Parts: sequence; structure tokens; C-alpha cells
Amino acid sequence: MRIGIDARMYQSGVAGIGRYSQNLIKNLLEIDHDDEFVLFMTSEDYREFKNQNANIKMTNQNVKIVITDIKHYSLSEQTKLPGIIAKEKLDLMHFLNFNYPVRYRGKFIVTIHDLTLFFFPETAKETNTLKRMAFSYIFKNAVKNAAQVIAVSQNTKKDIIKKLKIKNSKVKVIYEAADDKVFSEVSLKNIEKIKSRYRIGNTPVILYVGQFRPHKNVKGLLDAFKLLRQERPVKLVLLGKSEGIDKIEKNKDILTPGFVSNEELASWYKIASVFCFPSFYEGFGLPGLEAMRSGTPVVASKTSSLPEIYKDAAIYFDPSKPNDIVDKIKIVLSNEKMSKNLSEKGKYISQQYSWRKTAQETLKVYKSVIQ
Repeated sequence: MRIGIDARMYQSGVAGIGRYSQNLIKNLLEIDHDDEFVLFMTSEDYREFKNQNANIKMTNQNVKIVITDIKHYSLSEQTKLPGIIAKEKLDLMHFLNFNYPVRYRGKFIVTIHDLTLFFFPETAKETNTLKRMAFSYIFKNAVKNAAQVIAVSQNTKKDIIKKLKIKNSKVKVIYEAADDKVFSEVSLKNIEKIKSRYRIGNTPVILYVGQFRPHKNVKGLLDAFKLLRQERPVKLVLLGKSEGIDKIEKNKDILTPGFVSNEELASWYKIASVFCFPSFYEGFGLPGLEAMRSGTPVVASKTSSLPEIYKDAAIYFDPSKPNDIVDKIKIVLSNEKMSKNLSEKGKYISQQYSWRKTAQETLKVYKSVIQ
């Protein structure tokens, strides 16, 4: 098989699609030396790819890199990318997100991470109404025209079927995972360095990892933090791309390191007393699973995919009620036995997911579609 993968979002940081791209591709290349892979990447993506995969054995016959500095969600993605892909004479193309070029006529599959665009249109990155309409059109066509759709959770599959009227058999659920090596092997030296840099000391730390778009409900977490800080010393650490950080109230107990490396992220998970995920809607909820893999207790919204993924390894709250968020955080901070129990459960649950399994299941989809 000659399989193309749109990897132009490879290095999109702590955003889930970047994580998905990096780990899926790495594991596909490790387990499959019989098929040919053509990776479409930007120059920056390729540099990151080489750094991350220096130890993977790749032959010229097994992997081809096509450098294309066409930005995702751009007009060129629709006008120029189809021709670039067509030149490679692929058996199958895999678009790792909904933003596929609608003029592309080859056989393809698409991974759908969530339906935020439809359920929370006001939180879409582009607030321009015309662009939102264009994205909606592209999204619907991607799902309609794909030979197979991969959903990252049963909840996302349910949303796709209900919202886009797609047959159940067309949507295959393949879960994501937390990178075992990154989040289980952490240097104590790095942890102490970060704690010293931010003057954390022994103060309990609440950690959030992700974007700052409205549906992520960081505002709800901030409201809860204000209430909790009135009762006890505590720090809140917000990790993620800088968009939206400037709107957050400046406070010595609210730390905003922004985008950090995998190594530093793993250290923050270890430093945290509790990981809080207040989102109104998630397709999978990868940061919470990464926290669990690190042994960090998790409290999360009882919404969308989160109970499906975290099962009984998290304490759940109503994300619309800051008081409920506070109550659940306090349970972890004040009950050492509960905290330890959540930590152990979280480690167990996180180990039920693996990127190797993700790659194996995805490879099965490739073969079933081509045959």
C-alpha cells in the first residue's frame, strides 16, 4: 500500500491534533515496514519530525517526505494541496483532521476529533461568519466523502452520527493514548528547577493544560480558584498556547508559562497536586489521561467524552458551577487517601490506552478500505 498522511499539524503543541499526529505517525513507522508512507509536512514540521524520530529505522522505500508549506485552514489548502497529493499516486490518503481539500478526488479517510465547530460555533478560532460557514461545509464534506471516518471516542462517534446523519458502520472508534515514555520518566532535577523558578515551594498546585477558547471553560476554573484561594494557599498553573492568556487576571498565584516542551509538561504533571479539566466539551480529553499516566489525581467535567475515557479514575463536577469545581478540588487536596487512590486508579486506566494500539487499529482501517 502507498499511504499518504496529512501531517501539516504535526507540531501544533499541546493541542490534541499535534499529539495525535506525532504519536500515530511514530508508531505506524515502527510497526509497518511493508507499506509506503508519504508524509505531507511543512518545513517546521519536518524539522520536528526528524528530531523526534531519529531512532526509528526508515528506508527510502518506506517513507517519503513531501515538504509543502501550505498552512492548514488556508485557501491554498483548497486550491493547491489536491494537486500536490495527486502527484504521489496514493492508494489511500489519511487526513488527520476535518480540513481536507474538497477538490481532492482520491480515496481517503479522515479523523474527527470533536464537533466543537457545530456545538460551540462561537468558540471557533475564526469568528468570521463566512469562514465558519466554509469550515462547516468542508467538515460535512469530509465526513460524507471519506471511505471511512475515525472518531477518537464513542461520544464523538455518537455526535457525528446524530449531527451529520452518517451511518454507524462508517465511523470507527480508535482511542488516543498518553505517551508512556514521556509521562512516566521524569527527572527530579527538572522538577526542582521548575519549582525554584516559579517559587512554588510546598504550596498545592492546581494544573490546567490546553487551549483558552471559551468552550474550554478556563473562566469557570478561574472563578473556582478565586473562591478556593479565600480558604487556603494554593497556586493555579495554566499551560497552553499563548492565545487568550493576556485576558487572564494578573495574580502572583496564577502562573501562565504558556507553551512548554514535552519534558517540562511532564514535570508540571508531577508537580501538580491535582489536575482540573473544566471543559464543557471534549472529543477525547488527552491532557487528563496524560495527568493520570503521571500519577496526578484528576477532577473533571461530567460532560461529553470525559467519563467515557477517565471512567472511575476521576472525580466529576458540573462545569457550570464554580462551587462544585471547588468542592471536588478540595476533596483531593484535603484527603490524602482519596488523592492516592485516584493516582493509582489513574495510572491503571491510562495504561489501558496505547499509541501502539492506536496505530495497529488505524492500519487495519487502511487495509480494509483499500481491499
